[in-house]
Order: sequence, then structure tokens, then C-alpha cells
Amino acid sequence: GFKNPRESTWVTGVIMASCTVSFGVTGYSLPWDQVGYWAVKIVTGVPEAIPVIGPTIVQLLRGNASVGQATLTRFYSLHTFVLPLITSLLMLGHFLMIRKQVSLGVLETGSIGDASDPFKTPEEILPEWYFYPVFQILRTVPSKLIGISLMAGVPVGLAAVPFLENINQFQNPFRRPIASAVFLLGTVVAIWLGIGATLPIDISLTLGLF
Repeated sequence: GFKNPRESTWVTGVIMASCTVSFGVTGYSLPWDQVGYWAVKIVTGVPEAIPVIGPTIVQLLRGNASVGQATLTRFYSLHTFVLPLITSLLMLGHFLMIRKQVSLGVLETGSIGDASDPFKTPEEILPEWYFYPVFQILRTVPSKLIGISLMAGVPVGLAAVPFLENINQFQNPFRRPIASAVFLLGTVVAIWLGIGATLPIDISLTLGLF
């Protein structure tokens, strides 16, 4: 749960979930095939919409004006050293706070696609299924800045739930409307966006139902 005094446990869990997604983003590029190359090019170009500091963040992520060897080196370092270190520290703090929870995950090995070619843009790049909702946001929101804000709002909103719910001392989910509404709405929106990502863009928001 996330009720008082377990807010810190919840927040560290949300941050670890963000780190897990970051593992997927950085690991996606490591095969350096056609899909990986263009996925990195798109992902590293997203922060460019942020006012003032956007271009600097893009330069920092890519290590150069364009995606290349420096980018791959940075993503490899993040994937194999920085993220594991941060995640390990978070897990230590998380487990010290709850001392009971254990979670295990099994990852499937993926195949390497065509070699990366910066001069050949694929007609369509569809990421792994767990990135479908984020992909759909980037694909349909006309403003990159708004898209970034929407994506950042997910972990921020999750982290804020226990502090908003502290005013409600009930444990029954039916008597905790804020948490229940956030969970149900988030689940429906994520599924809706995920399905829409697999459809042509002109019907991806309506799913062809309207």
C-alpha cells in the first residue's frame, strides 16, 4: 500500500519503475540494427521541444550533433553501469523499508534485425509492446512539448497519489475514490493508447469505433 507512513516506499517503487522503462529504452539501441538506430534517433530528439535547455539535452544524449558511435557509447554506459547502480541503491532502500517484498522478472531474448542505415528511413517503426502507449502519445500529439509533459505526468502523478490520499484513512478501495479513479482511468487510457499504436494513425485515437 501507499498510505501513511508508506509514502517513501511507494515513491521509490515508482522511480524504480521509471528505471525499468529506461533499461528498455537504452537496451533497445544496443544491437544497433535498423530499428534500434532509428528508435534512438527519435527518442533522443524528443527533448528538443523543451524550451531553452532542450538542444543541450539532445547534445548531451547523443554526444554529437547527430546519432552515432558516441550515442551508442553513452547508451551502453547508461544501460550497463549508471542505471544498474541507481536501481540497486533504490532497491536497497525499498527493501529496507518493506523487508518482505520480492519480485522476479524473466526477460525474453530478442533477435537482431537489419543493420542500421542512417540513409534509409523505415516506413514505420513499431516499438516493443510495453512502449505502445508512449509511442502513441508521441505519434498523435502535435506538440512535442505537450507530449513530453504528458509522459512525465505519469510517474509524477503516481508518485503524488499517496500524498493526495493521506486525507482518506479508509483501506477499502471503494471508499478511496482518488486512488481508485486514478488506477481505473490510467489502466483504460494505457490499454486504449496501446491498441491505438497498432492501428493506422487516422483511426488510432478512435480505434475505428466512432
